[in-house]
Amino acid sequence: MASRWLKTNCLLASTVAFWLAALSPLPQIGKGISYSLALVASVQLVTESRLLIRQDARRAALTAMNQELEQVEIGLHTQQQESALYEVYGASSTTYPPEVEQELKTSLEHLYKEPSADQTDELQTSTSDRKVFYLAVKSLLEVKGETHVIEEVLRLGGGQWKKGKQMLQQILEEGERNGW
Repeated sequence: MASRWLKTNCLLASTVAFWLAALSPLPQIGKGISYSLALVASVQLVTESRLLIRQDARRAALTAMNQELEQVEIGLHTQQQESALYEVYGASSTTYPPEVEQELKTSLEHLYKEPSADQTDELQTSTSDRKVFYLAVKSLLEVKGETHVIEEVLRLGGGQWKKGKQMLQQILEEGERNGW
């Protein structure tokens, strides 16, 4: 089956050819036949053009719908990835009950306020205390974040922010170095 574009172009060429033939010096019967054939070809041309317009409109609508479906699929995939990441890294999966959180905070404050913690450059506590302190800091980092640990636990917020950040980094590096 020939494409609609080919049919439409052939009908257009036939209509023009029959019309020009009717304008040429032909006997009356020839002119009448040429005009009739030009009229029939033009009616067929209009019919094929309508079908062609519908076909092109349908194709354009299907293309638009496919693009929209692809965008929705990408959006859903992205949303699924974000929810999976939120489940893995989000605060909802690592929150502690208020009692446990308060106990962690109290332990950290106790460890920090010990006489051995007076030196702010390095923590000079025993290995088991440093391990407990590291684990508590790590847990609070997951729940509350870096700002909370530096300001509330290490008490080095404001103008001492860089010092607190360095101290927190030392604690985390020591824990990773020792495999805690």
